[in-house]
Order: sequence, then structure tokens, then C-alpha cells
Amino acid sequence: MHAQEGLVDITRQLAHPTSAVYAAWSQQEAQLAWGDPGDGWQLAFDDFRFAVGEVDVCRFGPVDGPQYLNRNRYLVLDPERQIVYATSLQTDQGLSFCGTVEVDLEPHQGGTRLRLRERGYYLGDGDSAEAHREGWESMLSALGEYLDARAG
Repeated sequence: MHAQEGLVDITRQLAHPTSAVYAAWSQQEAQLAWGDPGDGWQLAFDDFRFAVGEVDVCRFGPVDGPQYLNRNRYLVLDPERQIVYATSLQTDQGLSFCGTVEVDLEPHQGGTRLRLRERGYYLGDGDSAEAHREGWESMLSALGEYLDARAG
């Protein structure tokens, strides 16, 4: 199996305080809302434990199609400042990604500057940093929309 090392690095400005952004990451119902992959896809948590040393497990994928299993072990949770977790993604064919995700939150211009960095190994031919970047871009847009709807 071929392993390709990669980095996804995205910075977003959100018009909401760091407390609201952190809460959206730390609550299962919030993650289900903004993490939803969209029409024709499904997302569900088998377990959600947002605490240092704990693991959450979610499954997602197209309805009636192949499913992905995502496991996150939380390493650093600094409320309203930083979230760091080890993560893996698995398909029916086996492990497709392993690495870390770091989310830094900084008060900026009346809102929050969010910087997300995913570092790791994309395994096999079916996964890549570019595919993950597209997924994160979509999810971070949905996070902004989720926060806008809650504030409005």
C-alpha cells in the first residue's frame, strides 16, 4: 500500500466569538448539523466523547453506499483556544488515512480566526490531501452557516 504524506492548512475568519466556535466542535448535536456531508449522504456517531484521552467514532457515506469510519482521540482541549486530536479514516478496503488535526481559535476583528491543520498519511490510491481539503472547506463553510443561523 502506498502512503503519501500530506498537509491541509486552512484559515477562516468567522463572525462569531471563540466560545461559540469551540462549542460547535464540542457538542454532538452541533457536529451532526455542520458536519453533515450533504444530500444523499448520512452521518451518525457511534460514540461521542469530547474529552482529553477519549475517542469519538462516527460513520458517514452515501446512503446505500460505502461507509467511512472515522475515529478521533482527543489529545489537547484548551477551551476557546485549541483542539488537537489523532484521527483515522477507514473504508471497507482498510485504513485510508491516519494523522492529526489541530484547530486553533483566536479572537480577531470581533470574531474568530480559525486555523485548521490536518497532517498525516493518505494511504492507497483512493485518498489524498486535496480530497480532504475539499471536505474540510465544505465543512468549515457549513460551520459558518450553522453559527450564523444560531446567532440570527
